[in-house]
Amino acid sequence: MNDRMSCGELVEAAFSHRETGQIPLWGTINNRAVYEHILGSERVGDPESVGLDDKLEMHAEVYRKLGIDITRAQIWPLARAETGGSGTTWDERKLTAAGIGEHEPVFPGDSERDEESEVRRRQVRINSAHTVFAPTLRGCFCPTFEKMGLEEFSYAVADSPLEVERVMDRYTEYSRSMAERYAGYPEVPVMAVCDDLAYKTGTIFPPEWMREHWVHRLARIIEPLKEKGKRVVFHSDGRMEALIPDLIGIGIDGINPLEPLAGMDLGKLKREYGKDVTLIGGVDCSQLLPFGTPQEIRDEVRRIIETGAPGGGFIIGDSSCILPVTPVENVFAFYDTVHEYGA
Repeated sequence: MNDRMSCGELVEAAFSHRETGQIPLWGTINNRAVYEHILGSERVGDPESVGLDDKLEMHAEVYRKLGIDITRAQIWPLARAETGGSGTTWDERKLTAAGIGEHEPVFPGDSERDEESEVRRRQVRINSAHTVFAPTLRGCFCPTFEKMGLEEFSYAVADSPLEVERVMDRYTEYSRSMAERYAGYPEVPVMAVCDDLAYKTGTIFPPEWMREHWVHRLARIIEPLKEKGKRVVFHSDGRMEALIPDLIGIGIDGINPLEPLAGMDLGKLKREYGKDVTLIGGVDCSQLLPFGTPQEIRDEVRRIIETGAPGGGFIIGDSSCILPVTPVENVFAFYDTVHEYGA
């Protein structure tokens, strides 16, 4: 481990498709037990009692001790009493197809945008010695779609397509404004764009529609970053393989999180796209990590490394994040195997 490359060197080698014999680790921890295991329960405290500076420092310490080389998010753990919940809550969907013509999305002002980007810049600096922190931008599809739900969104696309495009353009311009800020930060080498656009069976809307209405908007969001030589990772859960060639075409450097239970087969993706884009993720976080045995996890992690590592262009990681229900011993079975077998 003393001869291990730095996180920045490892990550750039993966984006450059250079095989180094060392596999970088991508991770996002949304698990209070992991934080308490590393920091102690008293130090972790409850979310409302911990200040921003302490959160940033403790995030960095946890990721350093876990050996995470790159992340797109650091999530402060829920209060202890809240960690047992397993349900998902959704924001109320108030926007209808009939009302989209009057809908005007509300965004933070310039000062709030500056403040947010400066906080992320601090995270980059605090983590830089041991973890590449990739600030995350949102795309334009998911924010528009999630305000309405599939049925209302579908009606809007059919009945008011220009209004749908107007709203998507507003989200595009907001994210581009944030991208322009990050593009000006020399210390930010990698950015992430998150736009969940797929179910486990395929894209939410047909790939043809996404190519016509979404891809060029994503290209506009990332344009300032690409002009400054930043690496850009695109994140979407689900089976979004049909759009990988389009993402490569606009300059996306990495695809994440390669959800295996959605049919995102690492071996197939490696054969078809491994020379053109860096593959990031691949370890199932919804079933294997929460409910598998440590030995099952070690065996699967070794298999994934053997599949993804040859030829470079691979960063191993979870298929979304380390969920609150994941036992601590399973987290360490995953990460220790990466450090031992992928070192």
